[in-house]
Amino acid sequence: MKECVVLNKEGQRIYKKHAMLIMAHNQFEILEKLMQQLDHERNDLYIHIDRKSRGFDLEHFSHICKKSKVVFIPRMSVHWGDSSQVECELRLLEAALSSEEEYLYVHLLSGTDLQIKTTEQIHDFFDKNLEKQFIALRNTVSGLNGLSRYYFFLPLRSYNKYIAKGLDLISVFIQKILKVNRLKKLNYPLCKCQQWFSITGACAAYILSQKDFIKRFIKYTCCADEMFLGTVIVNSKFREQIYEPYRSPGGHMRLIDRDRAEGASPHTLTMADWKMLEQCPYFWARKFDMNRDAEIVDKVFETWK
Repeated sequence: MKECVVLNKEGQRIYKKHAMLIMAHNQFEILEKLMQQLDHERNDLYIHIDRKSRGFDLEHFSHICKKSKVVFIPRMSVHWGDSSQVECELRLLEAALSSEEEYLYVHLLSGTDLQIKTTEQIHDFFDKNLEKQFIALRNTVSGLNGLSRYYFFLPLRSYNKYIAKGLDLISVFIQKILKVNRLKKLNYPLCKCQQWFSITGACAAYILSQKDFIKRFIKYTCCADEMFLGTVIVNSKFREQIYEPYRSPGGHMRLIDRDRAEGASPHTLTMADWKMLEQCPYFWARKFDMNRDAEIVDKVFETWK
């Protein structure tokens, strides 16, 4: 497949690489196993560790991978529902695309993900499905309430999330009375999308080219990480490349069980889910938790390491 092959500086034919972007803030035992699973000549790893996290041993993690290039980007504080989620994603994309490598695909993973297929199976799939964008789009209506109002106090959640949330509730209530609707200023389709993705290098470059728009879009927006990617892609030429459009969760080739969600978080996988993991056609699964069920983490790792 010549599309997957490039010539290196010595004139040798080599397969294009994948950039694996990872956002992690805890459960570093799982992150270590994920890095070992990803360790391959065709994978480069770009990792962000939340600045609020404690107990992360950079020296140890810098030496886990023997085949992959590993880059730890500068740390920032990331907060749920805040624009910092998107800012972190953009920084990871910038780190990957500023390298000399021309990546075939760019994948965003969580630090509590694990692979449930071999790396060779994953590479083979993407080699055979070139120029497809793997994102899990949701419908274009759900979640728009989070965009129609301004959440002015989201940045304060890093100091006191309860007070900030209360102030935002009051602010949103007042905006409803005043019939504030920021969506009136928008003249393009909006689309909700799960945060995690596998997109081509060309699509990743296009996302970064829209950085100024994205920053305006996410300002004072609650859960902007679930809105910006789908909105940018469906308003571009890459819309026609979406793999199995509007199918969730399979579109991004990840097993994420939101049918049994635990509040805002997806279902935590345990040994009771082993058969589902074995039969799953996707490539990665989340989330795992060593404190909830360490056995499933070890079994997944031993099966697909």
